[in-house]
Amino acid sequence: MSIQFDPEGNASTLLETSALSLHIPPEQNVHLYASFDTAWEQAAVIYIDGERYEHQMGSYVLRPHALTIHKKDTPFELTIVGWHKRSDPNAGLPWVASKGQRISPVVFAWDDSADDDDYRDLRIKMVTS
Repeated sequence: MSIQFDPEGNASTLLETSALSLHIPPEQNVHLYASFDTAWEQAAVIYIDGERYEHQMGSYVLRPHALTIHKKDTPFELTIVGWHKRSDPNAGLPWVASKGQRISPVVFAWDDSADDDDYRDLRIKMVTS
């Protein structure tokens, strides 16, 4: 486990599988589309070459379900970290790192620790153009 910052910027512990990464070739726009199958609040924090991206994705109104990362002149590493709260939005509860796995070359999935290992609580599909 490692220390990372949750969606609100608080230091939290990551599971070994919370952060999923891949390399993006130069001159590729990255379009991310999130889907959710859960009652709990979900969020995805994005990093580009280890630097936290200014936008997040999530299951409630403050975070969009889709976003585009515009192309860069050089290749870069894209990392996505899945988080959840054990409730609907509740400022009093902490964010918890979710277990993640890659479902396919373009689909990333996280399980929100309900111990069902369904990996459908937060899913992000990536398309490049």
